[in-house]
Amino acid sequence: MARSSSTFVKQATMAFFAVALLFPTVASAQGGDGFLFRQPKVTFKFESGYGFQRAGSDLFDFVTDSLTLGRRDFDSPYVGGEIGIRVAERWDVAIAVGYQESSVASEYRDWVDADDRPIEQVTSLRQVPFTVSAKYYLRERGRSIGRFAWIPNAISPFVGGGVGVVSYRFEQDGDFVDYQTFDIFRDNLRTDGDAFLARAVAGVNVSLSKQFFFTAEGRFGYASGDVAGDFSGFDKMDLAGLQLVGGLAVRF
Repeated sequence: MARSSSTFVKQATMAFFAVALLFPTVASAQGGDGFLFRQPKVTFKFESGYGFQRAGSDLFDFVTDSLTLGRRDFDSPYVGGEIGIRVAERWDVAIAVGYQESSVASEYRDWVDADDRPIEQVTSLRQVPFTVSAKYYLRERGRSIGRFAWIPNAISPFVGGGVGVVSYRFEQDGDFVDYQTFDIFRDNLRTDGDAFLARAVAGVNVSLSKQFFFTAEGRFGYASGDVAGDFSGFDKMDLAGLQLVGGLAVRF
């Protein structure tokens, strides 16, 4: 199941960017300075920001207790893209995909090797979310002038929510202590999979021109993934967290 879901996320990502490459061909719908010839139907956005992980499950408890890690070490930069489709005057359906990964060097807090040197490893957490969301705009996004001109408003706040799937991988590479024999061994430990993701969003669009606008958005996502592989025995991994992102978008 995890393998097929991962394939779905990869295919969805490829489809997302394939569609994005077609958008420049519709740029002829632009009008003169300050207005479009028609109300825009589609937006495309590139975004980046930062993700703050809650990291509240027992696997995170274990690694932060035994290694020189804190919960904020799992926070990481985020990059992504989104296609928004206007379905009503104040409603959009948005399809988004993103990527974020933390990677931090760590060592055991209470153990050293036979030469009194630290026992070191690198701990990483990767997440690839794919979501479909509904966005509701709290005010009109623009106004029509006659039949052939549409002028965007300067500021358009919105709220919304959505669902999707997040592909995740938790990995540690380096040296470890066998707590039964107290031997030190080198290994690459990992667990990965896919989990259901629910997301709430709030943000604002700020028009820069008739076609381009800046968008700032806060998102809280909830997800909980199975822990398997080398970390079997732990409870579900807490993948919930807050994202703060900004981006440049174009409307057609």
